[in-house]
Amino acid sequence: MVKSLYSGVTGLKTHQAKMDVIGNNIANVNTTGFKAGVVTFRDIYYQYKINPSGGTATLGGVNPAMVGYGVRLNSTVPNMTNSGFTQSDWWADIALDGDGFFQVQDATGNIFYTRAGKFSVDDNGYLVNASGYHVLGTMGNSEGQEASSEIIRIVIPATNDNASSATKRVNGTNVTISVSAPSDYTDMTVTFTEADFPYATYNNGILNIFFNSDEQYNSQDDFEQAIQTALQAGGITLPDDVSLKFEFENIPNDREARAASNRVEDFRFTTKTAEYQFHTTYLDDAGMTKHAYMTFSVNDPTCKDTVKINLSERPNADAVETAVYDSDTGAWTITAYYDSTAADINAAIKAQIDELDAAGKNVTKLNCDNLVLPAGEEKRQEIFDQLVNGVDAQLVGGTVTGVTLDVQVQEAGAFGNNYKVVFSYKAGYGNTSAIWDENTLTITVGADSTITDVNRAIREAANGDAKRLLTFNDISGLDYGADFPTQKDPQNVWQPVFRQAFFGGNPAIRPMDGKDSFFTETAKSLGTFALENGRIGSQQTYGDLSDIVIQSDGTIVGQHAVHGFIVLGRIDVVTFDNVNGLAQVSGTNFRKTVASGEPKLKIAGTEGSGTIISGALEMSNVDLSQEFTDMITTQRGFQANSRVITVSDTMLEELLSLKR
Repeated sequence: MVKSLYSGVTGLKTHQAKMDVIGNNIANVNTTGFKAGVVTFRDIYYQYKINPSGGTATLGGVNPAMVGYGVRLNSTVPNMTNSGFTQSDWWADIALDGDGFFQVQDATGNIFYTRAGKFSVDDNGYLVNASGYHVLGTMGNSEGQEASSEIIRIVIPATNDNASSATKRVNGTNVTISVSAPSDYTDMTVTFTEADFPYATYNNGILNIFFNSDEQYNSQDDFEQAIQTALQAGGITLPDDVSLKFEFENIPNDREARAASNRVEDFRFTTKTAEYQFHTTYLDDAGMTKHAYMTFSVNDPTCKDTVKINLSERPNADAVETAVYDSDTGAWTITAYYDSTAADINAAIKAQIDELDAAGKNVTKLNCDNLVLPAGEEKRQEIFDQLVNGVDAQLVGGTVTGVTLDVQVQEAGAFGNNYKVVFSYKAGYGNTSAIWDENTLTITVGADSTITDVNRAIREAANGDAKRLLTFNDISGLDYGADFPTQKDPQNVWQPVFRQAFFGGNPAIRPMDGKDSFFTETAKSLGTFALENGRIGSQQTYGDLSDIVIQSDGTIVGQHAVHGFIVLGRIDVVTFDNVNGLAQVSGTNFRKTVASGEPKLKIAGTEGSGTIISGALEMSNVDLSQEFTDMITTQRGFQANSRVITVSDTMLEELLSLKR
């Protein structure tokens, strides 16, 4: 009877143990990577009441009669089936999809195995779990390495000193702008803008360079000097007192600026009259240059008549000027006196024309347009003699061809292509002038203008602006010089009729083919550069990574601003021949036993091991419906065993009452 009492006690104890396991399972229903415990019972031992015997010739065999003495735990093993996953946003939350365990190591070097992949990086760069245990695998560049059990530490190579820079393709070549020295403060935006004067501004990492668009840049040094000039004008000091440097790749051989020029030939024009002008210059009493001239013309541009002046003292008051025309040779011979006026000469010419008309002879109507001489009898006589000087003047007009204009811009650069040069005519002497109106240069030419006069007027109009300084190399026939009155080939002399007909028609010429230097064209197209990667070298830590991921084979890859993508290590896994032989320890960890066998190191996803899922955690595999069912059966078993004890106690009490 006492035996049944103790059998009931063993029943209570084993069912209580099972209830403990059930309670632990339910308590860990939300524990990451938890594996539910499974309890099994076994009976203890038996006592023979009837020994078994074999059969004989006269009697059959006897079966044994045995009485058991209770129950005890047979096993408490984890349920190693995989559970589902819960997603997270943390790169170091990982789960194994398939067989295997992660390796972790405590402070004393003991290695444990777990399915709970809740990891993080400590302040020393070690990959650890929630208990601070080191996560094991392969450290550093794991490519080509076998699976290992090394402590994983996130190590970032130190950065070297580097000057910030930016490169872009401009004007057909690669242009690099960099600072002169490494700095942590020169990652900035640099913008280049054309302006009338150099200047610079700097604010919030944006440097604006305003460079002189009229200047020609012929080298890398010119660029850097232009920047220094702009910075000084703006009072700007760059961070760390560095300077900007330029570098050009594949600079073309033809990189010099070219000045604009143009040569226009074979201008053609027609005069309305034919004329000739006697002309000379003299100095007055004040030493000023004065002009004396006498002009004859006919209203027939094809006329080739000649005019000869014979001068003398007027013999008496009744003497008059005479004009004689030879219609066979087309020659006019005019007799004039030192005190003659244009009106006097015209009266003599008219008298001759009237006489010839009356005789029925054809004659062109000559006209003395003007006669300008100095005052004072003696001076007038001297200059009048010098003016006519025995010249047989041929009246010239008609159609003129072959006039050439040849102009050269003095300042090299494409801006010369934007200019237009226009000529005009103003009658009289000393009327050469030039004036700019925006990009148009108007040159006024007078009766005595020469190329020298024209170029001098252009220089004065430029007023020191080299950009507007032009030079005429040729205006064919214009530069007649001091020999004008004695020219024997009047077709090649710019008579006033030619000047007025040609320049009065406002002939124009545009310089062309001007070209900026390679560096100037580049300067005008620089735009904006974003300088980056400037730094003073330093040790790097996990915190300097901009991103980090764990691949399906456990490889840890970090992204660094300087080094790019870096392999930082690999989380390796282990498998066991008998996972149910593992012993559970705290922290959802397991340790190996003789029953489990030795761990087999593997790279995740190989040799039957599971692959790693980043940003996920394995949930507990506790099945609440099963646990609640087990709880009911355990309760019933415990209750039944308590009844055995109660009944056994009652029977003992009845036995003790027999002696009464």
